[in-house]
Amino acid sequence: MPNCFCLTSKLTNRITPFAQIDEELCAHLGVEVHPTKYAFGWYDCIGLALAMGKTFEQQRVLFKEDPELLRIIDFLDQHYTPDAWSTVGGGSGPSDK
Repeated sequence: MPNCFCLTSKLTNRITPFAQIDEELCAHLGVEVHPTKYAFGWYDCIGLALAMGKTFEQQRVLFKEDPELLRIIDFLDQHYTPDAWSTVGGGSGPSDK
């Protein structure tokens, strides 16, 4: 049973591709976009925590020792609304919950 998540733009109210979010984050943080890795591994730690149902506020406590991840959490919280779900037997997205 995989855990999944998406991020919906607070501006457009549309789900935003993770690569686009990473480009926005890189511009915000002043770092180059890497061709194959997300900035500071945000998807692997923040994304995993979101998929597991952790709020941005809970993540601020979890990652309190990492200033870059805290900046990313603040950016995501300001611009996106997370949605998490788990799939059983082939569900594919937040509308399948």
